[in-house]
Amino acid sequence: MTKTIRRQLTIALPLVVALATIVGPRVGWAYSLDAKNEMKLSARAYTAVRVGVEDIGAQDSNPLNYPSSGVGHVRQNRYFLQLDYDHDITRIANTGWGAARLFGLFDQLLGTTGWTTASTWKYTLEYRFEGEGIYAYGPSEYSESADKLRRVRLNVPNVTIPGLVNLSRELPPAYIRERTNRLLRNAQIRNRLFVAYLDWEKGPLFMRVGRQVLAWGETDVFRLLDNINPLDDSFGGFFIALDERRLPIEMVRTSYQLGNVGPLQDMFVEGFAANGSRVATVPGIPNGSPWSPGGIGYPNPSVATRVKAPEPTDVRGGARLVFTTMDVTATLAHYYTYLDVPGVSFRLPGVKQCAGETTASNTARFCNPIIAYQNFPRVAISGAAITFPVPSWYTIVRSEVAYFNGEPMNRQGRGNPNDTLAAKGTPGYNRLVAQNNTEGGLDPFVYPTFIDPFGARKKPLYGTVLKRDTFNMSLGFDINRFIRFLNPTQTFFFSTQLFYKHVFDSPGDLVLPVPYRNIAVGSETPLVGNPNDPNNQFAVLGGGCGKPGKKHACPLRPRLYPLVDNHFLQTLLITTSYSGGRIVPLLGMFYDWQGAFVLQPGVQLVRDPFRVVFDFTHISGAPTGQFGAVRDRDNVRFQFEFVF
Repeated sequence: MTKTIRRQLTIALPLVVALATIVGPRVGWAYSLDAKNEMKLSARAYTAVRVGVEDIGAQDSNPLNYPSSGVGHVRQNRYFLQLDYDHDITRIANTGWGAARLFGLFDQLLGTTGWTTASTWKYTLEYRFEGEGIYAYGPSEYSESADKLRRVRLNVPNVTIPGLVNLSRELPPAYIRERTNRLLRNAQIRNRLFVAYLDWEKGPLFMRVGRQVLAWGETDVFRLLDNINPLDDSFGGFFIALDERRLPIEMVRTSYQLGNVGPLQDMFVEGFAANGSRVATVPGIPNGSPWSPGGIGYPNPSVATRVKAPEPTDVRGGARLVFTTMDVTATLAHYYTYLDVPGVSFRLPGVKQCAGETTASNTARFCNPIIAYQNFPRVAISGAAITFPVPSWYTIVRSEVAYFNGEPMNRQGRGNPNDTLAAKGTPGYNRLVAQNNTEGGLDPFVYPTFIDPFGARKKPLYGTVLKRDTFNMSLGFDINRFIRFLNPTQTFFFSTQLFYKHVFDSPGDLVLPVPYRNIAVGSETPLVGNPNDPNNQFAVLGGGCGKPGKKHACPLRPRLYPLVDNHFLQTLLITTSYSGGRIVPLLGMFYDWQGAFVLQPGVQLVRDPFRVVFDFTHISGAPTGQFGAVRDRDNVRFQFEFVF
């Protein structure tokens, strides 16, 4: 770590505490900065520490999780500061003579058209600071990440054959430097003008212009209709609250109140158009972070990731109609957006001669790697949501349905890896072509001619993105109940949701684009295959992995987290309060019916303007789905928060 970065972190982190102290005596939901109550300032600041209670990278569960980290090691020391400034400029727009007067003149111009309703003008600015301390003073696997990378030894033999292959168990210095710099640049400190927008309201018309967040739908934790803004998982993934992870985007949002139309009441229509070029993986979770899912952060200089973000001219946009009838609030929506999970496509390298080599080769290596492109095609989402009470049960029912058209997906890939040695036109080659692995497949060892020791593949081989339509649904219940023997004064709040997803025309081998372990390559694969196989043309040159006399094919083929074609996932939250709301225990649970389970008990102590949070997160189950991708991240959290 450079001295400059250490110095920035040393200066920046105390600012969170200092700013909180300055505004400390001004308790309330927001502090008014003027006598007319037109300018308001609010703040939220916290520091949180997470300590691991399970090994990351344990060989018996998730050997590809990187970096490995032991029990008791600090996994997070997060600093967060958010300052919100709201200014109602309606008065000075109509009576002042500064820049705000231009808004008042616009209102007068509209008045000449017969629309005499008074306008309301406001603007909001939000500053956000985020810092992570483990890269400066945390355990060595995070604070000295470059040294750890230098000690990595890959599962390949040290073999150099000029013009054919150049394998080394050590990571190239340039790879280490590039990876470490990206980690520190993206995961350590961020200072941003997070939100900046202008509100205008005139009669039934409302408009908001600027960088903002727009959330639709009725779900919590997971999203169906609420896929407008991308999510930032770089500081803790789903361990961080959803509202804190939404990334604002440049947007124009407009709504118009239609009033009552027949049996439909409080009807309004809302539409938006927003920047489409911002996606969830930029900057995303950098390799080397404790929150990198599964084995995606395991060092592999033969594969490089590139993000193919939408063009700056691409947009998100859509509209919804909201109305109430007979205590039922309903939403009809249709919009276009870019989802957070990309569809990955491979580019296998063509022939290239790298520096220091005597002959060109198409072998995947640091100077000529496989390129994994993260693709974000635009997805059309059409759906509906309803919410209604059941008074006799003290229950609110929430439900959503959504049809995703052209959702990007990923496949494991199928076939015999030994067939990849077959020449074009042979039965083995034709078998792999029939599997169509180049459409969304993420196992390069079953791409035709991937293993090509004689250089027949002169040009790169490009894969394509797998896209499928999906049906998505959620059903939720929010229930209040007295359990007198547990809490005689306050009710218990139960909130549960069931999510369902069906993939149409599935290829049957869908996965998350995240490996959880590696398996052996084909026995006939040159050098890294089984050196004892008499069919291996290069066995005489040595190779394979393991001890002399016990060598085996090297474990280089990825196994990724499988997804089912009909996916069920359930959430549950139970909470109540004691001592006049000052003690708030809670229990959160998530169950993926594929076989993964999350348990989150905790308690929050409230003494305005302060909050103290303590909770525990346990993740168990099979290596499958989203929760399986963060196994071995069990932790306890201590958080001290200030809000006004």
